[in-house]
Amino acid sequence: MIEQASILVAEDDAVARATLTRALEQEGHRVTIAMDGRRALDLLATEAFDAVLLDIVMPEVDGFEVLARMKADPRFRHLPVIVITSIDDVTSAIRCIETGADDYLTKPFDPVLLRARLGGGLTKKRLHDLERRHLEQITDLNYRLEARIEEQMAELVRTGELRRFLPPQVAEGLLSGHLGSDGLERRKVTILFADMVGFTDLSDTLDPEELAEVLDEYLREMTSVLISRGGTLDNYIGDGIMAVFGAPMTMTEEEQSWAAVRAALAMRERAGELAARIRDRGIPADLQIRVGINAGQCMVGVFGSDVLRAYKIVGFAVNIAARLQTEAAPGTILAGYRTYALVRDQVRAERQEPLTLKGAARPVEAWEILGLAGGSSPGGPSEP
Repeated sequence: MIEQASILVAEDDAVARATLTRALEQEGHRVTIAMDGRRALDLLATEAFDAVLLDIVMPEVDGFEVLARMKADPRFRHLPVIVITSIDDVTSAIRCIETGADDYLTKPFDPVLLRARLGGGLTKKRLHDLERRHLEQITDLNYRLEARIEEQMAELVRTGELRRFLPPQVAEGLLSGHLGSDGLERRKVTILFADMVGFTDLSDTLDPEELAEVLDEYLREMTSVLISRGGTLDNYIGDGIMAVFGAPMTMTEEEQSWAAVRAALAMRERAGELAARIRDRGIPADLQIRVGINAGQCMVGVFGSDVLRAYKIVGFAVNIAARLQTEAAPGTILAGYRTYALVRDQVRAERQEPLTLKGAARPVEAWEILGLAGGSSPGGPSEP
């Protein structure tokens, strides 16, 4: 037996109404009667139905109009409608189907066929209702998740733990209210990309636990160098690191370039020390870093959705920095011309052949930063 449903029968003929009502009630359905189209529309607006059996020829408002109004209303668009009429012509049937009717039966109708067609329509509606409820549940869960995230973020702010999950400058800006969701701005910045050469080969020889330990130690060391020299960590990309100088903390272009170059040299030195320590532990690590540095105009600020936001830097200058890092040989630092020009009196450098980089309209002038002028250490006392 078909699962019980609430059926609206819109039919002006008394004999047809009685026949339909009896057949539906015998199947266990609850039947509501409308003797004309206007009454059918009134009932649809006030009661919930699972299907409609609709006659075409009715006083005041005919079945064509009832069907058109139903399918134009989002509340009834998925309500199955079976037209049962004495009008036996193809044009009327096509009009009803094109308007949105699920089926078209002529009088006298076959009760077995009606039962089958009604069962199909009710199954379709129940599947739609189930999908709608699932979507509502998912939406509700999303709202609850967002609320929970907001609560946890508020707790992080209250306890100061936010500083453990974000770069210090970004955390301070958020806590002070200086970095909001509408705080995007155009700014000159210097971007640094660093990549660990040899990590992929190392992953083939180490257990996952050992590999994770090496990567964690490397990221900690490199991040410490960057932050100590005024850089803001933007992202970890596997064993790669992206950092920015000049945002959110304001720095002049000269300060940015000098800080980025010092950081790159110190990272290279620290990477060498780290590789030696790892080898002393019996891990055959031949780790080196390669660095790309570039300066330019970018958009900086808090990007993302209501669920997750992050302080990001976007712009073509970022792409150039990433390409310079990719082109750098292991253990080398490549800087764009503007960065080099602002620090050339303080470093030893060699001009490279212009690089044809993907996305760049013309070759990019690159300089390899060899070290500080006079050979001093990037973190030593003779550093300017």
